[in-house]
Amino acid sequence: MKYFLALWLLIPSLVEAQDSINCKLPLEYNEIFDAKLKGQVYTAALNIIGTEFYNESYVPGNVYLENGEVANNQQLRYNGRIDGLLLNPGGSSLEILLDRYFIKGFCLQIQSNEKCLPFQKIKISTELGGDSIDVFAQVLYSGKLSLYVYRRFSREDNVAQVIQGEAVEKQLYKPSFVYYFKLPNNSILGFKRLRKRNLYKLFPEKKALIRKTIRENHQRRFRDDDDLTKITELLNPLFN
Repeated sequence: MKYFLALWLLIPSLVEAQDSINCKLPLEYNEIFDAKLKGQVYTAALNIIGTEFYNESYVPGNVYLENGEVANNQQLRYNGRIDGLLLNPGGSSLEILLDRYFIKGFCLQIQSNEKCLPFQKIKISTELGGDSIDVFAQVLYSGKLSLYVYRRFSREDNVAQVIQGEAVEKQLYKPSFVYYFKLPNNSILGFKRLRKRNLYKLFPEKKALIRKTIRENHQRRFRDDDDLTKITELLNPLFN
């Protein structure tokens, strides 16, 4: 139980100084390895309505570190507003925002009877065409042509509310997911919605082959993650 005791003893200083801490694994995992999860105490934003989390409640998951270590069976949730992974040390009310620099990826066990959903840190270009940044994106399909989705939550509007007789302005956040194809040469192509004409624009040199593949496999739907995953799988043979 050193894991929990260490965290509780550090709470006062963390709240004041927001210093980095090492979140060690429970004893049963420390017998195998000693993965270091570094982060800071997370303070929730109070002026937000709507949702900013991909999974509102904490779920089991694994954290994969850049040094090859794995922190198994942690309580995690992903914040798409700040692109941050939060850790809840077992049985406590403490929330730790993990340092993304040390994290290669993670997975979330959203449904107990389904696979752990994998997320991976990828490098993308900003929408304004500036420098590239690293974000955590869910891996929907991995192959010669891979498909990722950045589970981003963005501010949609400011909403005025009256709370205890006073006017308060809140920020409304909603999902604003962005999808990315990763090509064999490691280049990344992003899109918010995918239609056949958009697909042709992304890969103009393969337009005829793509049209033929879609027609032969009767792929008419371009609506959700399952459709995009199926399309990516169908297109994989077209990429070397």
